Amino acid sequence: MKIEPLKRVNLITGQNNTGKTGVLEALVLLLDDQTQTFRNPLPNLFRTSGGDWNENYWKWLFHNKDIKRNLKVEGAFGSEGDFTIILRGLQAPIDFNPAQYGEAGQIGGVHYMITRGKGHAGHKPAIFSTHPSNPTQDAIDYNRVILKRRKKQVEEMLRRIEPRLQSIEALQIGQPGQPSSPLVYADLGLREMIPVTQMGQGFNRLLDIYSEIVVEDAKVLLIDEIENGLHHSVLPVIWKGLFLAAKEFDVQIFATTHSWECILAADEAARAGENYDLALIRLDRVKEDIKATVIDEKSLTTAKELQWEMR
Repeated sequence: MKIEPLKRVNLITGQNNTGKTGVLEALVLLLDDQTQTFRNPLPNLFRTSGGDWNENYWKWLFHNKDIKRNLKVEGAFGSEGDFTIILRGLQAPIDFNPAQYGEAGQIGGVHYMITRGKGHAGHKPAIFSTHPSNPTQDAIDYNRVILKRRKKQVEEMLRRIEPRLQSIEALQIGQPGQPSSPLVYADLGLREMIPVTQMGQGFNRLLDIYSEIVVEDAKVLLIDEIENGLHHSVLPVIWKGLFLAAKEFDVQIFATTHSWECILAADEAARAGENYDLALIRLDRVKEDIKATVIDEKSLTTAKELQWEMR
């Protein structure tokens, strides 16, 4: 499967079991350093993978669990060079030249070999799955935003989504002598600051995303099932915020969705910008293969007018 051309924001759709999450996992393998992949194990990033990861996850990256094959994922940074990762099955022959690969090692029971373009180090990914975030960890991350002196920048971007916002603080409030955990609070001009956990899911999702970009200096966002847990009415807010982040922080976004409302909200946000920088990527199963079709602005307009199924 080949996907091109990509845009600043890439929204991946398609029926179940067509490989949407698999595309995000392939991007993790390509963009993340292997120590990070071990520290945040890939099997649990987007999925719930129990038992023996080698048997229940890594070997299933190979079609039909055929570990006599080699699997290659390739990408290109344009002028910054190509990058490739080969996953070699446990029983696969070496049908390539290992000397041309700058890195090698083992993930689970699978051997890997990597070659990267010179620009690879500048494309670190930030990963957002359907797993709920931890409010205490969110507060710790926001404190790191403050330490990096990016607090005003994050507040200004969130103020475009919530005009009442005056400031955001990570505070640890509790009774004397009692253990307490830090939480993020927002000043909306009320009598007291309000925990952001009491604000809308769209606001919390964007705060999490903005903080992660700032703290980790991420240049690629990978978001699985972006509409998960969100009412369709907040999707325009989410996409407005994501397009703002893409421009403000110079990041590229890959997100998956099953939602037509999500597609429409992304399209609306893209049309509000100076340039239409959205690629809708539809994955379809064709016999034993997956076909990727990139739907541009004109085609999406026609699809909306004729009510074609795009999910």
